[in-house]
Amino acid sequence: MKLQEHLIDSMEELNEDLVLEDVRELIELGHTYNGILMCLNIGINMVGKRFEAGEYFIADLIVSGMIYRSALSLLRPLHPSQQSVPIGRVVIGVAEGDIHDVGKDIVVDLLRAERFDVIDLGIDVKPERFVYAVKTYKPDVLLLSGVLTISRNAMFETMSLIKKENLRDSVAIMIGGICANERLREQTGADAWAYDTMETLSFCKKVVQKKYEPKE
Repeated sequence: MKLQEHLIDSMEELNEDLVLEDVRELIELGHTYNGILMCLNIGINMVGKRFEAGEYFIADLIVSGMIYRSALSLLRPLHPSQQSVPIGRVVIGVAEGDIHDVGKDIVVDLLRAERFDVIDLGIDVKPERFVYAVKTYKPDVLLLSGVLTISRNAMFETMSLIKKENLRDSVAIMIGGICANERLREQTGADAWAYDTMETLSFCKKVVQKKYEPKE
């Protein structure tokens, strides 16, 4: 078995010792930041699928996030970006009624590694607090995260209040986490949804690129 495949399997099986061992070996062999990160993301996405299938539980998601973040800490020295000027601003938080922040914390780490200015509102964030953050920080992107079903109602209320306050056109909005899907995106009127962390990162990059690219 190739080492990359072994890393993916180790991540999926929640074996922290093997994940960190594989990451260290891949680094020593000269593999790139993006290449190793891709393996970690494939593995953690498999964890999400096993959760959806009922094979894993909330506790397993928490463990997977802890392992992922430990692996990211080993990768930071490899990151190609050395510039410190932020390329955009993101506000992120876990919707009201939900305290599961592992996925959010992973996204925060990735965004900051990619030079985004990130305002992390934490967990159990009320709709009014999201609105206040959009008014105060004027982010390019707002990310609403949730795992529990109750998060869907909170996301809907948050989006409704944002529209009521005439802020909808000022910010791109993505919903994410286990509770998110295309139907919820349509119901809330969000711009996009994702469970995959790299999809979230890609969305944020596309938003700021389109917003700040030179006009001809």
